[in-house]
Amino acid sequence: MDERHPPEENGPSRICRAFLNKLARTADKAKRQAVLAACVKVRSPWVEELLWEALADPNEGVRDLVVKELCRREPLHLEFVLKRLRLPPWYARSSTLRIIGCRRIREAVPEMRRAVGDTNVEVRRAAAEALGEMGGDEALRFLVALKKDANPFVRAAAEEAIRKTSGVRFS
Repeated sequence: MDERHPPEENGPSRICRAFLNKLARTADKAKRQAVLAACVKVRSPWVEELLWEALADPNEGVRDLVVKELCRREPLHLEFVLKRLRLPPWYARSSTLRIIGCRRIREAVPEMRRAVGDTNVEVRRAAAEALGEMGGDEALRFLVALKKDANPFVRAAAEEAIRKTSGVRFS
């Protein structure tokens, strides 16, 4: 899987679309998980694309399977990461942030400005956690902004992330 395969301008590739259509027609979440579990065994560029698109699945179990796979998959293409971070639904963005934090994808930090200002609390909380995994000056600036968030869960996540990256303690 060394060949680069950035996202197509007009959406997913033909083979990825075919699998997405199959998943969309499959109401049973266990069957969707089984299809994705079978796909991850295939070493082809369209599989990574499918996994990023599958983060939009409404079932948390399906998304967890995808997150685990993308946290360990090599190589990972930044183009797919950044594309998914910009698209709805909110739970796909939140899952993408989990992957960014797990993989410590520093190249995504500038793009996280949008996530820090997201209207969804879970996206902002996930952004704080991901930034805490990466650390650095730019991440710390975003975390300071999240420390002032109106939501107490976001503030708590930002405090923990700041503590983790800088050793600063809040009382």
